[in-house]
Amino acid sequence: MPRAVLIVDDHPIVPQALSAVIEETFPDVRALQASTLRQARAIYQVEPELVACILDLRLPDNGGLEGLVMLRALRPEVGVVVFTGLESEALRRNALDLGASAMVSKTESTDVLLSALDGLMPKPESTAEEPDGEPVTTYSGMILSPRQQQIWQAIADGMSNQEIAQRYRISLNTTKAHVRELLQRLGVRNRTEAATLYLRRGRSRND
Repeated sequence: MPRAVLIVDDHPIVPQALSAVIEETFPDVRALQASTLRQARAIYQVEPELVACILDLRLPDNGGLEGLVMLRALRPEVGVVVFTGLESEALRRNALDLGASAMVSKTESTDVLLSALDGLMPKPESTAEEPDGEPVTTYSGMILSPRQQQIWQAIADGMSNQEIAQRYRISLNTTKAHVRELLQRLGVRNRTEAATLYLRRGRSRND
């Protein structure tokens, strides 16, 4: 049975649009929809192939991060991307602390959301688009994919987004989405902090 991604959002149009984009980007994935937290819980209980959830924070039967806590407790193995119109660094950090894989603003490019979702997809086989390697755990407890590790090193080497895109033969938009997701997972504000953290990590390994 194909893997499934659940979109929890009560907007009349957004879930349908996201479903189409997700199923086009990930051909082996089914996009499911729920408009309330109650519906989401029901799907969590009966859908064995669920691998990720895109969660709006404003639902008719839930507001804020309570839904995130509830879904993470119900099935911790299912990654949750908080998808919200609210833009707040404090909210983002709270969401990550409570177990969200990422927080994406609805004002951002769809590529950012797809990049966050891609990081939650099981990768049974390596492809030209995604390198071989083992995931690593960052200081903040987030998991980095092999591609994110490559981009982290490239940032530490002082490479621009354009240079990273050329090196790994990916689009500039995809590169930007990977960088945005990487900064979130590292818990840093900018590329300089990411590079500094990379160098500190290297030194600690050598000690």
